[in-house]
Amino acid sequence: MRPRHATKADLRDVEALLRSCSLPVGGIHSEAVQFHVSRDKTGLLGCAGIEVFGDSVGLLRGVAVAERARRAGLAALLVSALVADVRLRGIDTLVIGTGAAAGYFSRLGFTPTDPAAIPPELLTSHEFANASISETALLKATL
Repeated sequence: MRPRHATKADLRDVEALLRSCSLPVGGIHSEAVQFHVSRDKTGLLGCAGIEVFGDSVGLLRGVAVAERARRAGLAALLVSALVADVRLRGIDTLVIGTGAAAGYFSRLGFTPTDPAAIPPELLTSHEFANASISETALLKATL
């Protein structure tokens, strides 16, 4: 169950998991989006991705856990592994746009933020392509 960097071979399973969780999949095959995944012998358990903008800001996207692996702390483990990785690369701010999971990410240290307080290029991400920004809770974490 240990998180690891996703390979190209993982992306089809990542896309399927994101779709099953009704999360956006646009742009996940881009080199700007990188995922951490967790698998067991039966397949993909969970994923968490980041899309990097500039030198120091990342958009957390695609945090999903398969139904059979929920309630085991896997999402937090994946986010923690991703945060440790991006800190080493100089990313000091993470932003996430979410609908129903704002409370969950608040417990992980993300705080609500105004769209005007984040770099505008984040709002052009595939993550927000089909969502109204007024219906999305934006949260930010400083690493």
